[in-house]
Amino acid sequence: MLHWLIILLVGQVSQSMAELKRIEIRPRNLTHNLQSEILLLKAKYLSSADESVEAKEILVNAANFAYYGEISIGTPPQNFSVLFDTGSSNTWVPSSLCPASDVACQSHNQYKSSASSTYVPVGTNISIVYGTGSMEGFLSNDTVRIAGLNVTNQTFAEATAEPDGFFDSQPFDGILGLGFNTLSNGINTPVDNMIAQGLLDKPEFSVYLRRNGSSLIGGEIIWGGTDPSIYHGSITYVPVSVPQYWQFTVDTGTINGQILCRGCQAIADTGTSLIIVPKRAFTAINKQLNATDNGDGTASIPCWEICKLPTLYLNIGGTRFSLAPKDYIIKIVGENGSSQCLSGFEYLEGNLLWILGDVFIGKYYTVFDLGNERIGFAKVRSQKAKTNRYYNGHKESSVYEEARAEYSDTIGYERTSEYGRQYRNDRYEPHILDRSYPEQYAYADYSFT
Repeated sequence: MLHWLIILLVGQVSQSMAELKRIEIRPRNLTHNLQSEILLLKAKYLSSADESVEAKEILVNAANFAYYGEISIGTPPQNFSVLFDTGSSNTWVPSSLCPASDVACQSHNQYKSSASSTYVPVGTNISIVYGTGSMEGFLSNDTVRIAGLNVTNQTFAEATAEPDGFFDSQPFDGILGLGFNTLSNGINTPVDNMIAQGLLDKPEFSVYLRRNGSSLIGGEIIWGGTDPSIYHGSITYVPVSVPQYWQFTVDTGTINGQILCRGCQAIADTGTSLIIVPKRAFTAINKQLNATDNGDGTASIPCWEICKLPTLYLNIGGTRFSLAPKDYIIKIVGENGSSQCLSGFEYLEGNLLWILGDVFIGKYYTVFDLGNERIGFAKVRSQKAKTNRYYNGHKESSVYEEARAEYSDTIGYERTSEYGRQYRNDRYEPHILDRSYPEQYAYADYSFT
């Protein structure tokens, strides 16, 4: 059986096909903060491991595109929104024992162990290091429910102190790690326990992330299998080279004929917004894009130059995966309405890995196969086709009415002079099937949202 969990993408919500088990997620918005992301990435990938006896893990949070959904812990269930992160392995939520002075804890749902009949104390202290401070807490054990799956005897952390500032306004309560348990001192992840308890048909999960579209269309995590309707062609698998993060080898990376790397190590990380590359590759990419180095690990590009930019190729397992300008350029609209276009490639001082975040995973359906310690990629099918199927199935619902209203707003934007300036090239023209018949339309894909 395939169990589905629907996740949120930049305030976007998706529903799986009616015959499959699903959990709906409320739409919420995130604010992009590249500096926070870079700081957290440094803590995650560049900090030295702590050798104390306490369970410690370096975690990261997506500062732009966050993928989070609902789980519950305990009996009766206590509900939490958690961020799903393939780049970490611990699971934690705020504890009811946190002090009243902890703003982040008090502003989110808290786990109360005394209210759960299936709670088992563990007590081991845990410190999860961030770039902005540490999450302090202790380990507990209880039943965790994910997409209708009851994962018993799951060890997780109760947070009694969270880093100041950063988590105060985050839309999720905690983190659910999807990396290997070697990152969590051998503590089984929820996926480990799903497999051990026979809850999955296959020892794997797959991720479909929708980076563009409306706030009603997000992505999905599929537990225990894959959905061929999401991707086309075959899945290209490569072995995990270091079973901690989901790390693998990229044969070559090229842009405009220039080789960026050979045999480079990469990580598929849903907790990273963009693509983090080594300094040499960052410099070479900027030269090919005629991008301006902002001096903070990011680079800017004039939005009107996008149609002239080259495609970047990654050869993985003998298959060439492309990233066109519409895939790797991020358009950010400021509060005053001004627009800025950023390269989807960031640089992190001291990093030697290619960290493939949502820019890549959003285009390529990704399979995380724990049983065979391998990772697979396949191109996502046209999102317009999936959008049509979704709306045709929900045209009588309030969700459909919201979608129809949002569609009307989309058309209004398309007719403005701002749209003409930014999307004049036919290559980026929205695909709207029938303006007069809302049941059969697909959302405009502006590519830069």
